[in-house]
Amino acid sequence: MNFKLLILSLSFIYQIFSQGTGITVCVSNSSCSQCTSCTNCSNVTWQYNQSSNTCAVADCTKIPSSPEGLTDNLCASCPPSTGANFASLDGTQCVSSSQSCINATNGNGQNWTDSDCGKCSSTYQYANSKGTQCVNSGQPCNSQSGWTDSNCSLCFPNTFANSQGTACVGSQFSCQNRSQSQNWSDDDCKLCNPQKQFATSDFSNCCASSQSCQSKSNWTDPDCSQCQPNTFASNDKSKCVASSQSCSSNNGWQDTDCQLCFTNLKFANTQATQCVNSSQTCNAGSNWNDTDCQLCNNSQTFASSDKTKCVNTSQSCSSASNWTNQNCVLCSTNTPYAAADKQSCVASSQPCNSTSNWSDTDCSLCNPKSPFASLDYNSCVNSSQSCTSVSGWKDSDCKLCSPSTQFASSDGTTCVASTQSCQSNSNWTDQNCGLCNPSTPYANSMKNGCADPSISCIVRDPTQASQVWTDSDCQACYQVGYRSLPDGSNCVNCLAKSGMSNSDCALCNGTDDGDNQFANSQGQCVSVNCQQTSGWVDSDCAVCNPKTPNASSDGTTCLNTTYKALLATSLIAFLLILI
Repeated sequence: MNFKLLILSLSFIYQIFSQGTGITVCVSNSSCSQCTSCTNCSNVTWQYNQSSNTCAVADCTKIPSSPEGLTDNLCASCPPSTGANFASLDGTQCVSSSQSCINATNGNGQNWTDSDCGKCSSTYQYANSKGTQCVNSGQPCNSQSGWTDSNCSLCFPNTFANSQGTACVGSQFSCQNRSQSQNWSDDDCKLCNPQKQFATSDFSNCCASSQSCQSKSNWTDPDCSQCQPNTFASNDKSKCVASSQSCSSNNGWQDTDCQLCFTNLKFANTQATQCVNSSQTCNAGSNWNDTDCQLCNNSQTFASSDKTKCVNTSQSCSSASNWTNQNCVLCSTNTPYAAADKQSCVASSQPCNSTSNWSDTDCSLCNPKSPFASLDYNSCVNSSQSCTSVSGWKDSDCKLCSPSTQFASSDGTTCVASTQSCQSNSNWTDQNCGLCNPSTPYANSMKNGCADPSISCIVRDPTQASQVWTDSDCQACYQVGYRSLPDGSNCVNCLAKSGMSNSDCALCNGTDDGDNQFANSQGQCVSVNCQQTSGWVDSDCAVCNPKTPNASSDGTTCLNTTYKALLATSLIAFLLILI
């Protein structure tokens, strides 16, 4: 290429030297002072044509081989080739541009083309966008690629190359070489980056978001990742948040993410599947309530009794009915069993529906209305005292505490398996007495009480020496006033008012003073021998037999009143006859 330029230059010089007189081009005075040539053209002169009032180079061959400071006048008068009528911008050659090169770079020209600019200057070889001058651009100003800020500033003043280098744009700052202090704006991004039209949230770059990064609504995760890397759209789409995952996730939730993604759902549930509007974190160790548990736990929906956790019960731990052992132990390990009425949970040592091993403590917890354990420990009963009491027993408590020993002993110290109440007044047996009254283990002879004879009162064989009656046994088996017969075969009621015999009366009253040692006709003991055959007087007759209160006249018998009156009437009648 340089070789060709050298040949052209030599040819140009040759043409200059070989032309002779130049073409008339310069309108001037006779001295041709208005015509210019070049700085090293001292041998070049101008020739005046008086008829046309113009000048022309007198001898083109006088032009130096390496001219400097060529002018349009000289080139027009001595063109090296057809049309090369203008001096190049550096004044070293004549060129065939369509206009003078003199205005190529001063901005006062017009209609400049790349062709003219290339002819006028190898340095300023491209016309700017408006064609007002030639510029030192690295490429044509109508290029579709390869743009740089420096080329744009030459071709399109006050512009910058877009990010792809495909055009020059009127952004506020450079698209390709922007400093950290020069923030991006949506307008600049749209100019610089057709594919990334919005400035990021921190204005540090442009991104391919579907909306401005300064928007207050309609956010999506893709837009947030463009505008603000490592962020996601909030649940209400009003902003981007720095959560660890998408706000539309259905697992992996944690409290910090919930508080970023939601305005009113601040805590992650225990399964980390969603955010909930509980009053505290779902990882709390206290202050739980049913509402929070139901929000935080799909399977553990009720707060424990001490509010330290949520539990998988079938009802609230504050319920007042329908309790089960399973619910109780979940609600409170301190009260693991449902009370018998199912209205509460209790701290008993075993389930309240147990059928053995009961204690008073457990009964009072499980069955407040039946607060005592039965004597066999198989149930709870509503006795008036503990079934282990050693005093104060009564039949009603015994029947409750021990159905097999349903009567209270006479002294109330225990319950016994008697066949009737120990307070009974009849039908006593030795067995019942032995149970009810250990100190008086035998039924008395009337079976209306218990006694303490040496052997049984009612099961006795007085024919045997060891079972004969004694005074003490008689008094024990019957009552005070009874004495045993001398042969020990029976007892006599010395206080009887009837049925007594002389022997009985003699036994009971003795014979020392004769008082009441005889039995009268009514079986009462009297002081008159009612079996005497003489010496009767009316008073003795009245004592021995009230029905025959009158002694006969000879004192040998006792007569009743009717017989005596009849005898008296008969005597009177007999006496009257005698008279």
